[in-house]
Amino acid sequence: MLNAKLFEYIRKHNTTVHSATGQTPSDRYLGDISRVKMPVSPDWLNTCFMNRIKRRVKNDATVVIDKILYDVPMQFIRCSVEIRYLPGDMENAYILEDEVKYLIRKTNKVENGKTKRNNTYAINYGGDSVDVN
Repeated sequence: MLNAKLFEYIRKHNTTVHSATGQTPSDRYLGDISRVKMPVSPDWLNTCFMNRIKRRVKNDATVVIDKILYDVPMQFIRCSVEIRYLPGDMENAYILEDEVKYLIRKTNKVENGKTKRNNTYAINYGGDSVDVN
């Protein structure tokens, strides 16, 4: 019932001549159809609606978005970056730098915890100096 009334209101509005333009909205739209821009491609249209947020990349090459940790390429460590994404589609989020897309991904904390790191510094808990060479 409500949808039918809404449809009738919209139909009446679009077929009534308006005093400001001297035309119906439908005629006005169709008269300017040549000036209406059509999307180049679905990818172009998606790009137009992407959210853009700025983040500073931490020393471990991660950023936080909505309390979730994401891995970014290491070349962006300590840099401010603009991350682009479609709402609800963080799987395809990326950093655009010099026309190149660098994908980001959700941090896998288990995988990250098992990563072997080359630790060249010896920790001396006794206070005496230790020669590592």
